[in-house]
Amino acid sequence: MATPQMIFDLSTPGQDLAAKTVFVKLRLGLLGNSRKVSSAQVEVDADKDSIRVTKHLLDSWELEAIRRLDGEVRRYLYSTCLPFEPGIHLLPIGLIETVDARLREFQADRQELVAAFLDAYPRLCQEAAGRLRTLYNPLDYPPVEEVRAEFTCSWQYISYGVPHQLREVSERMFQEEREKAAERMSEAYTEVQQVLREAMAEMVSHLRDRLTDQPDGTPQRLRESTVLKLREFLDTFDFRNVTDDQELKEQVERARALLTGTTTDAIRNTAELRGRVREGMADIAQHLATMVSDRVGRKFRFEE
Repeated sequence: MATPQMIFDLSTPGQDLAAKTVFVKLRLGLLGNSRKVSSAQVEVDADKDSIRVTKHLLDSWELEAIRRLDGEVRRYLYSTCLPFEPGIHLLPIGLIETVDARLREFQADRQELVAAFLDAYPRLCQEAAGRLRTLYNPLDYPPVEEVRAEFTCSWQYISYGVPHQLREVSERMFQEEREKAAERMSEAYTEVQQVLREAMAEMVSHLRDRLTDQPDGTPQRLRESTVLKLREFLDTFDFRNVTDDQELKEQVERARALLTGTTTDAIRNTAELRGRVREGMADIAQHLATMVSDRVGRKFRFEE
């Protein structure tokens, strides 16, 4: 992957955010698996102009495995990066190497799944002929080399800002774009801060609730994932804290202190520890509740 060139000319806090992050642009190509069916081929007791019919070309678990992995890749970026505009992943610079290594693992796994699908492709085409019968069209099934080219997986890191070459074309356009960029990054700065606060508030409150006994006094079930998600947030917070949110950092440090040296099993089975973590998380949740704004739209989730 190419090293991003940091070109920005924005005002604080937008400039500060631009200096600490890059965009990740992900491209995943996948073979389409449906085609429209001509209404002339369908017999229905209705106006054919009012219906739309499609056919499923391949009944393939191999293709579905690739599709599921692609969803996993997108969820990983969505939960690791910071909120910006739809389809754009804003990545803290401190996490670039970690994310790049994970994307390379995804890429290798995807190549294996694609190879398995291509091996099965001739058989799948034969099965489709028997399954679709009169709706089967051999032109819907290109040669395997053409199919191979449909499966692409790449990503690119891009720094945010206004290209200085634009100034050579038009000073007015350059200044307009600079103002737009500064506004977008300032909005993103505010949203990043609020979304991180909201994410932690949700996870802390959820853990507090799971540690609260039921009305009959019996403990509720505590899942490993409930604690793990909060630990992962705390472990990566310093990289994600690109807005230098000291108020949130204070609550992060308190949560870290509560969980350091503990295990989920110990929290489950040790009444004294369970009560201490519960009370600590309840106090943190109370502080976070005063820090979360309802004005920011939810673009960013940690629980996928």
